[in-house]
Amino acid sequence: MAKVLSQEGVFGFGLSEPEEALILRKKGFSEPILLLSGFEKDWIPEMYELKITPVVTNLNTFEWLKEFVKKRNIKWEFHLKVDTGMHRFGLPLEELNKIINKIKNFPALKLTGIMTHLSCAENPEHKLTQLQLENLKRTLEKLKNNEINPQYVHFANSGGIIFLPEKGNLVRPGISLYGGYPSFKAKELIKLYPVMTLRSRIVEIKRIKKGEYAGYGPNFRAKRNTLLGLVPIGYGDGYLRSLSNKGFAYYKGKRVKVVGNISMKVLYLDITQVENPKIGDEVILLGGEKEEVPADELARLAGTISYEIFCHLGKSIPREYKDV
Repeated sequence: MAKVLSQEGVFGFGLSEPEEALILRKKGFSEPILLLSGFEKDWIPEMYELKITPVVTNLNTFEWLKEFVKKRNIKWEFHLKVDTGMHRFGLPLEELNKIINKIKNFPALKLTGIMTHLSCAENPEHKLTQLQLENLKRTLEKLKNNEINPQYVHFANSGGIIFLPEKGNLVRPGISLYGGYPSFKAKELIKLYPVMTLRSRIVEIKRIKKGEYAGYGPNFRAKRNTLLGLVPIGYGDGYLRSLSNKGFAYYKGKRVKVVGNISMKVLYLDITQVENPKIGDEVILLGGEKEEVPADELARLAGTISYEIFCHLGKSIPREYKDV
């Protein structure tokens, strides 16, 4: 994804840990990298070597950077994350005057970006969204009154990009990069395409009689003579156990149900209605060229969001990357 985004001319990459930045730098990516959730003190030397732009989230992290910069006799640009009401990462607004004074008194650390994160940008009329935008506006005004003018202002996640008229001059798409929607309402405004398809195969076929059981629990009892296809993927690979008796797959032009409890490394599909099923046949468990198994629909069945489905898929699953 970084390769494609780089070719498209993105500003840079928002990551979580120096290890992720190291991967990109080793691959030759030179774009700015921000650690969006801040950093730990012992990360700072590696961050500097990797040319990471620090994101300050509290007074302590500013002091850590200041100590490092003074010791090395260097200059470093950073972004400041303010907590405008979500109450996750970010400088409390009541401490804004303190950090403004610190910035003015230590020019070796230059503020080049201001950021916040919106709790419910997909609901632009929500009072919290409006409060957060107003708090950010006041923050920018206070910085400007102190002759601090950050070049970059960013706060719009996928929901913000789609729903908010004002987006700053950088945006931070997340779930939409996967082709997932921040809300079902977003589908009315934009067309996104899934970037991921999860495929597997039927590795065994079981014939069970009406009234017989299958799987752990047992959580499935056949209401008719049933044909079950065993697929070698389970919650150990990141396929959510909460999709037991709820999920579905796509097999030979049909949707087929996930039945029984999902095991660590296997799940059952009811393939009774499929014509001439065979061991070795391919099934689509997520995505597909025509979005045969939409992530948003699976997420709704599992009582979660599509982001969790994307992120859970484990490293045990072989990956094949294609340019399209």
